[in-house]
Amino acid sequence: MTIDDGTRVDAAAAPAEQPEQAGSPEPAPWPRLRRRPRPVPLVLLLIVAKLELFRLLAFGVPGPVGIVADVAAAAALVGLIALLAPGPAMSPALWSLNAALSVFLVVAYLYFSYYQTLPTFTALHEADQAADLSESIAVLLTWWLLLFFVDLLLAPVVGWFLHGPRWLPPHGHRGWARVQRLGAMVVIGALVTTVVIRSGSDVRNEQYRAEEFGVLGYEADALVRALQPTPRLDLATAYDQVSELQASDHTTITDPTEAVGFGDAVGKNLIMVQLESLQEWVIGLEVEGQEVTPTLNELIGDSYYFPHHFQQVGKGNTVDAEWATNTSIYPIGDVAMSTGYGDRDIPSLPKLLRERGYVSETFNVNWASFWDHDKLFEAVGFDRWHEKDYFPGENFNVWGASDDVLYGRSLHRLLELRRSGAPFYVQLVTASGHGPYEVPSELNELRLPADLEGTLVGAFLQAQNYADRALGLFIDNLKTAGLWEESLFVAYGDHAGLNTEDTVEDVQSLDPDYTFLRRFNTPLVIHVPGQEASVEDKVAGELDILPTVANLLGISLAEERFVAFGVDLLNTDRHAMSVPYHAPTGTFVNDELMFVPGRGFGDGEAFAIDDGDRRSIDGLRTDYDYVLDLIDLSRAYVESLPKR
Repeated sequence: MTIDDGTRVDAAAAPAEQPEQAGSPEPAPWPRLRRRPRPVPLVLLLIVAKLELFRLLAFGVPGPVGIVADVAAAAALVGLIALLAPGPAMSPALWSLNAALSVFLVVAYLYFSYYQTLPTFTALHEADQAADLSESIAVLLTWWLLLFFVDLLLAPVVGWFLHGPRWLPPHGHRGWARVQRLGAMVVIGALVTTVVIRSGSDVRNEQYRAEEFGVLGYEADALVRALQPTPRLDLATAYDQVSELQASDHTTITDPTEAVGFGDAVGKNLIMVQLESLQEWVIGLEVEGQEVTPTLNELIGDSYYFPHHFQQVGKGNTVDAEWATNTSIYPIGDVAMSTGYGDRDIPSLPKLLRERGYVSETFNVNWASFWDHDKLFEAVGFDRWHEKDYFPGENFNVWGASDDVLYGRSLHRLLELRRSGAPFYVQLVTASGHGPYEVPSELNELRLPADLEGTLVGAFLQAQNYADRALGLFIDNLKTAGLWEESLFVAYGDHAGLNTEDTVEDVQSLDPDYTFLRRFNTPLVIHVPGQEASVEDKVAGELDILPTVANLLGISLAEERFVAFGVDLLNTDRHAMSVPYHAPTGTFVNDELMFVPGRGFGDGEAFAIDDGDRRSIDGLRTDYDYVLDLIDLSRAYVESLPKR
């Protein structure tokens, strides 16, 4: 027999007709059979719903253009999988796609929360670092993320119900009709996605492209961009090209006889301390009458201090800060520089100093393989590096030994280097200030306001206070050993520590002028033995450390024809510089303002770097174009450097 549309049903399964008897009740009606929903539209609907949930969490309420972009990209992907897995394999394949995308979207959201940009396939380079980052990522978890898996959790129960006796198999399209329908779905989805991507092909702002293209479209765009030819630069003329571009933005005194501070530390050792996650707003801060950073506050009293110093790191964060300070080359952003370019022969500070008889060593409390530090160390020419097994002692977190242990062991080595008779350059990379800021309670000396107890900002302050006290003990020991007067000393914060907007309100309870954009502002202190205090209000970045230090050590980068994308801060007038990766491409700071682009320059915004007040963008176009040209030139330069 047949039911409704002609589907055959086993007659034996239907109840036998009985002759009607007078006065007997009517027989129960045969239940109406329904068809199960087809997997393609069902899975497509679920995936689109998850893409819009991602948009809501990452960017806010989805707009119509974004929804169209998500539907198109999802349709192309679902249709393609359905074409490749016909028949009985289709449903498992589509549900596997749904599960995989659910995991990807959660990972992408956590990545976006941590880096303020979406991951692309290049993030696979760092997949082996996930375990070490787990503590930092854990603070970003929220119960909303479970919504990405609700359908998967309910799928077994719903599937059991839909395969019951009241349900028929879904309508199916077979043969050429199936290929036509799914093929049209793939082609139309791909065409719409292509149109959306091409409409934003000239947009440099990654965050704008991500929001406009959607997460799937953004991945497709990243793949297309990766397949484009990589720019190259003639290394023989690189110095001239960079100098000409920089001269269009600012003036730098390069004549050693006229340069401020040239040779003030000639022949001195160089001790550079990279302070983990230290942000500038804590410098000079008092909490309940207690200084958070008493050591740095005192050091500023007889040093060059740059309160408008900004991070210039990419995906590698800490390792990219080490790259920037030792090379004065912009990080590319989509890959840690140690991973992407650790196989190159990189002009660097250690190599400049080696020509002058220096020994260069670096001290890092984690394993050198973490973020491919070992490749970086070899690329920039450190003579020796010390890693995790060099620092036995108490660990606060997964990163490695506490700052006390780092400084104690390093001082022992510095005394050995001094006895060798050669000047030295050492870089110490601290870790106790790293999130999630879990310093043992017995070492917490700050009395926090009640409203900061148990908060991330409170823990951050405790960690930075401990790190500052450990630094103070190190400086005292350098003075006792006689090394302080023999050394040029540099300390700087590597990158922001509070990377989520929900921390802003707590910070503003201590610093009312704080804004989320100010998280990029990290301190820089440079101490020359015998100097007086000098607060330098000009903007500064990590790329500027090498040229500034070289000037103080009596090294003329102009005479060396050394390609540096940073500037000598003591001999350069007003200039603009990029804040890469964690802010949209085209974001820059000059001595007064921070500019953040929208789709381009015209819809961008400017903010005062002191108090975050909104300012006019009039007159900033020249700086914007210069910064884009500079980072493009920097990328072409590093891409052109030879492999070792």
